[in-house]
Amino acid sequence: MREAKESGDAGLVVGGARSVGGRCIIPIVRMLEMHLGGAATVCLTPVALLVVEGEHESLTLLPGAPATIGEIIGRLRHEIEREKKKCTG
Repeated sequence: MREAKESGDAGLVVGGARSVGGRCIIPIVRMLEMHLGGAATVCLTPVALLVVEGEHESLTLLPGAPATIGEIIGRLRHEIEREKKKCTG
């Protein structure tokens, strides 16, 4: 039997932030879990990049981003803020 299940808010999670050239880049990732018998597989697909420079944030959508990504970003705000702190030290 095969079961596919999305996790979190509409299957989206906040990835680990990276500091690049004075900018903080935070990936927004679609996570899909698949269970087959006793085995499980997780598929991670980036759908957006949140780029933070100072107080300015910009969102770059990648192919496959859901139409409601703005709303979902709002629900993920706590996790985004946590990742921003990791970038700024």
